[in-house]
Amino acid sequence: VKPAKHWSTEYKYFFPQLCVVVNNIEQLRLVLLKLPSQLDWERLERKTAHIIGPEQFQHTLHNQLDSAVACLDREIRDVVQALAQKLEADITKHIRALSACSDSREPGDCIIPLMKFLEASLQYMNENLVQENFNSLLTLLWAHVLSVLTDVCKQQGTSPMYYKRLQFALKNLELCFHGEGCGLPLEDLHPAIFTALESELELCSSSSRELIQQYFCKRIQQQQGATTEKFGAVTVKVMYCHSEQKLRVEILNAVNLIPLDSNGSSDPFIQLTLEPRHMFPAVEARTTQCKKNDLHPLFDEVFEFLVSPEQCEQEGACLLLTVFDYDALRSNDLEGEAFVALHNLPGLKEEDQTDLCRVTQTRLPLIYPKPSGDQLLQLLEGRKGDKEAQAFVKIRKQRAKQSKEAQR
Repeated sequence: VKPAKHWSTEYKYFFPQLCVVVNNIEQLRLVLLKLPSQLDWERLERKTAHIIGPEQFQHTLHNQLDSAVACLDREIRDVVQALAQKLEADITKHIRALSACSDSREPGDCIIPLMKFLEASLQYMNENLVQENFNSLLTLLWAHVLSVLTDVCKQQGTSPMYYKRLQFALKNLELCFHGEGCGLPLEDLHPAIFTALESELELCSSSSRELIQQYFCKRIQQQQGATTEKFGAVTVKVMYCHSEQKLRVEILNAVNLIPLDSNGSSDPFIQLTLEPRHMFPAVEARTTQCKKNDLHPLFDEVFEFLVSPEQCEQEGACLLLTVFDYDALRSNDLEGEAFVALHNLPGLKEEDQTDLCRVTQTRLPLIYPKPSGDQLLQLLEGRKGDKEAQAFVKIRKQRAKQSKEAQR
C-alpha cells in the first residue's frame, strides 16, 4: 500500500496501516461468511440430527458465526471511523480557510487547496479499500462536510461573496463525493441538512437588490393570501397602456378603516409608490387627497406613471398602496398596505389592449408588515456597509413600528 503524494509524515504512516487493518478484517469477515457453504453445514445438520437438535445446532454454529461477523463489522466501522476522523480535521481547516478568503479572489481559486486534498485522499482510499468500506468512509466525511459548512454559514454580517464561496464549495464537493456515479448516490448526498444549507446559501449569496425583490414577492403573496378585511380595504383599477408606455391607476375608495384619531375617526390619504425603488428610480411617489374624518373615503382619483413594460415584468415589481392617517403634529399613522403585482396587468401585452373604464375593479384587503423576525430584512440589516440595504430596512422598520402602534 503506497501512501499518496503530498501527505504529511503522520498520514504516510497512519493511513497505509489502517487500510491494511481494515482490509484484513474484511477478508476475515468474507472467509467466515463462506463457512456454511464450504463446510456444507446443511449436510452436517442432517447427519447429526439424531444427536444435536435444531435449536442446539443453530446456537452452536449459526449464532456463533453471526456473533463473530457482527464483531468484525464493528471493528471495521471503528477503523473506518478512525480514518474519517483523521481526514475530518484537515477538511475543517480547508473549509474555514476558504471561507476566510478575500472577497476579491475568485471562489474557484479559494477551493483549490481543499479539492486537491480531497482528490489525493479519496483516490487513495478508493484504490485501497473495498467499495463497501470506501462508501462508508464517504458517508461519514460527507456528513462532516455538511456540518462544517452549516456552521460557517451561520456567521453574521458577512458579504454576499462570503456565501458565494461557500455555495461554490458545496456544489463542487457534491460533484466530488458523487464521483460521476462511482461515489455516493445523489439521494445519499441530499439529506435534509443539505437541502436546508443549499437554500440558505442561495438566499445569503443574493445581492441586496435581489433580496429586496424577494421581499416584495413575499408581500405580494401575502396580499394574494389575505382573506379578511380586519384593517379595512381599498378598491382600485390598474392597467397598462402599451401605446403610451404608462401605468394607469384609479383609486376608487377605501372602506372599514381603523379609527386612529382620538375622536374615533381618521383623516386618510393613500400614497402610491412603484417598488422596488431601484427598478423605478425615476418614478416619484404620488398621493391622493386627504379625506377628513372618514373611515369610508371616496377618492375617485387617477394617476399615471411613465414606465416600460420590461420594468413591470420584472420579478417583484409592484404597486404599493399605503394608507395613512394624516397627523399635523406627529408623523402620520399607518392604516395598512396593499400590493398589486405588475407582471400580469391588463394591457401589458401589446395585443391585449383595453381602457381603464373596462378594467375590473379590485378590492384589496389592507395588511400590516410584520413587526420583527423577517429573515430577508435581517439579512439586509446585517450588510452594514450597503447604504441601499440600510435605507430599505429603515423604511420597513418604520412601517412596522407604525403598524405596531396602530394596533395598540
